[in-house]
Amino acid sequence: MAIPGYRVGLACLAAAGSVVLAAALADPASAASASPAASPASFPHYDHARHSDQIWGGYADTGARFTSISGSWTVPALNCSSVPNSSVSPWIGIDGFTSDTVEQIGFDQDCENGVAAYYPWVEMYPADSIYFTETVRAGDHITASVSVSGSSWTLTEKDTTRGWSKTFHETGSDQLSSAEAIVEDLGNGIQPVAPFGSVTFTSLTANGKPLASAGTVNSTDIERGNTPLTKNSSLSGGTFKLSWLHS
Repeated sequence: MAIPGYRVGLACLAAAGSVVLAAALADPASAASASPAASPASFPHYDHARHSDQIWGGYADTGARFTSISGSWTVPALNCSSVPNSSVSPWIGIDGFTSDTVEQIGFDQDCENGVAAYYPWVEMYPADSIYFTETVRAGDHITASVSVSGSSWTLTEKDTTRGWSKTFHETGSDQLSSAEAIVEDLGNGIQPVAPFGSVTFTSLTANGKPLASAGTVNSTDIERGNTPLTKNSSLSGGTFKLSWLHS
């Protein structure tokens, strides 16, 4: 199934789907002081196999029942001069590598008419992504976690540079078949990927173990046809770097 080549506004996203996410700010005062982002117009985030091209770059663990993942990364600076319109998304999550459900949290990093923009979101597919208005900028340090106990999910994202934290609670029964740290190409098979240099994920743990030893490790790169657009470093414990190669 191809990713639709349209964008859906924040108000539509909040109303769409049957999943209702209850959000609680860890620091309400920080939300009042943060400048709200413009409403993103975003592609949905999909599972690993839902596209004719390879749309995930990063690492996924399989071969176990995964109930938690956590990790950190620094927001890269986008170069939108040669690629004025594109969208890729760093995130961590459970499921999606070998299943058709995903439980993810991260942000989109977009070039919109030559201007870089960053939009944090959470998603429990098949519901649409829910975007929130906290500010994210290049150079910010992000930590995130996804966990489940029984059928109760907790998804948290923090910008430790700006001091905000957002936690979402959800209920659902899913396959728990993989745990991932990914940069996802949100294009429709035509758009290039804007130069983002690299994204280094650190402190990655799944089920309380370093990602490299928590299950069967799978490496994946964003590709157009047989042409790789990104390249992974080796996964060392809970750390790896995904580098942009070309558009």
